[in-house]
Amino acid sequence: MKIGLQFHPDILRNRDVVRMLVDFLKSEGQEIAVADDSPSWICEMLAESEFYPVGDLAEQIDAMFSIGGDGTFLGASRLMAKTGKPVLGIHLGGLGFLAAVSIENFRDRLGAFFRGEFKIEERSVLVGKLFGASGATEYFAFNDFVVDKGAVSTMIKIRTYVDDDYLNTYRADGLIVSTPTGSTAYSLSAGGPILSPKLNVIVITPICPHSLSARPVVLSADQIVRIDCHELPDDVSLVIDGQTRLSLRETREVQIGKADFNLRIVRFEEDSFFQTLRTKMNWGIDSRGN
Repeated sequence: MKIGLQFHPDILRNRDVVRMLVDFLKSEGQEIAVADDSPSWICEMLAESEFYPVGDLAEQIDAMFSIGGDGTFLGASRLMAKTGKPVLGIHLGGLGFLAAVSIENFRDRLGAFFRGEFKIEERSVLVGKLFGASGATEYFAFNDFVVDKGAVSTMIKIRTYVDDDYLNTYRADGLIVSTPTGSTAYSLSAGGPILSPKLNVIVITPICPHSLSARPVVLSADQIVRIDCHELPDDVSLVIDGQTRLSLRETREVQIGKADFNLRIVRFEEDSFFQTLRTKMNWGIDSRGN
């Protein structure tokens, strides 16, 4: 099996961990491939591996291992989403909802993966289309698209439709449109609901709305969220998974809906979404000391 490796940008501080992982993959007889723009010390460590332009890597491998946190996993997910090939996350600290493997259990779990003892979870992906004078451009998000006010110091007005029905003009600091997977990310911080990743829905969550009645709205995944950009200030942008920022200055409308493909992520039999919630959120722990 040829395994692609996607690294956290600051992976140098975990150099010893990377060496352990690479040595284990080699001991299992696995081929390794990385992007040719990887840091020089990684290229030296993996001198006998295969290197591809980042845009070609996904097509050349059988599975992608993301080494880092949720941000690294999101980047790997966007590379792999359309290929139908699995993504496995190896978590190196922080909160981390998406990774199935930790430094403590990587030998057992990666060994199980290579023996075929795993399951695949299909997670929904969002497609965002930006319509401007020169036509439409298309982008994909695994967690969320966020209308972000940027440097604007006041609230912005976000005129929002669902399909052809007017929903609301949110007077707020921004608007989040997320997948069920993304419901535990920015949407959660903004007061959105926690959704089971098995649900086939989209959630709209306003950021700091100036109205007590502006609540999150859960939609069917076959509906389209439309955002009228005519009244948005020039500094407003669309942020993809917290990583890519697109100016909306020349955009007339943004349309966000469910993509026609799913991301395939690796899970193991003992994994549970609700156990992860309890662990990450410290649910069931009495911190009162009595």
